Amino acid sequence: MKTTFAKPAAAATLAALFAFGGGVSAQQQGTGGDPAAGAGAQPSAPVNVDDATLSEFADAYLSVQEIRQDLSDKLAEAPDRAAAQTMQREAQDEMAQAVKDSGVSVQEYNDIAVGLQNDPQLAQRVKEAIDQVR
Repeated sequence: MKTTFAKPAAAATLAALFAFGGGVSAQQQGTGGDPAAGAGAQPSAPVNVDDATLSEFADAYLSVQEIRQDLSDKLAEAPDRAAAQTMQREAQDEMAQAVKDSGVSVQEYNDIAVGLQNDPQLAQRVKEAIDQVR
């Protein structure tokens, strides 16, 4: 299920990543860090995820949350909107790299994140995987 994406598609692909990760927009909308709650994702078919991929997703999720928190702290100190936008772009790149470094692709991460909305069993498995990684 490993997939790669072209650079132009990266921004679109990251939308679900950030929606699930609690968002990295100036408005900071999102799930409040709840892995079982999606943020505006469209309904999808059930996602079949093996335990190894779920563990990698949990690693990625925690890394994304850490970057998101760091960004939130930095945005509070941003001198202007341009600086805030630069910080957001840098954080998006860091998040994408953190996801890839965890062993899942951004697409896989997004698929799992979107699947959480409609699949309570998957949401429970993700919660348990995150608890194990912590």
